Amino acid sequence: MPDATDLLSRSREPVYLQLATIFRRQIESGAWRQGEQLPSLDALCRQYGVARMTMHHAISQLDAEGLVARSRGRGTFVKAAGRPRRPLALPVSWDQAVAVGDQLSTEAMVESTADVDLPEDLGMPCDARRADAYHFLRRAHRLEGRPFAVGEVYIAADVFAREPEAFRQGASVPVLDRFPGVKVNAARQRLSIVPAGAECAGALELAVGAPVAELRRFACVDDVIVYYARIEFPTEYVCLDFDLLANRC
Repeated sequence: MPDATDLLSRSREPVYLQLATIFRRQIESGAWRQGEQLPSLDALCRQYGVARMTMHHAISQLDAEGLVARSRGRGTFVKAAGRPRRPLALPVSWDQAVAVGDQLSTEAMVESTADVDLPEDLGMPCDARRADAYHFLRRAHRLEGRPFAVGEVYIAADVFAREPEAFRQGASVPVLDRFPGVKVNAARQRLSIVPAGAECAGALELAVGAPVAELRRFACVDDVIVYYARIEFPTEYVCLDFDLLANRC
């Protein structure tokens, strides 16, 4: 079995951030309890095979997040229990996607000033026809005031033009679901785990390269793609719950 040094060296993320993630999970899981003293710096350095300065930076990261407190001559103690996990059942139906979208607040980041084409590669199977042009929006979503997702959304230009403010101010799926005269008759999504890029990491308050869930989704009206989105959100929101015997005879 590889040792801690081998495992840390496999990632492109700075070692001190990898260590901070490991220790953060120790706190969030309850393995390191509130008020408990952390192992000494020397002991942690020996356990993970890193230099004192690297370990110092890792503990400083937790200190900056308010998770630990350092006391001169006494050591470092767990100050807070960490952020509670916020699992959110992944929408597996259009109605569930509408319900999740209704919970989100929206902040605009980028908007196209002219019509654009849909990306050539949607990252998932889709045989539907493309609209003549699309309007592009990149925005951040929050759930209960905390970063939830960053999304790139393409709305068929003729659809967007009918209710531009509705699309700008809220999640697109609920808007489409209630759109007069528009009936979504095909929709699909695909989930993958990918590393966070710089812009995504900044918006979601994550380290660059941290794993994020990437959701690609499209919706069609009369076999024309009217909505396509690529959405990234922290993996802590992912909760997949299946009855493994549901379809068993």
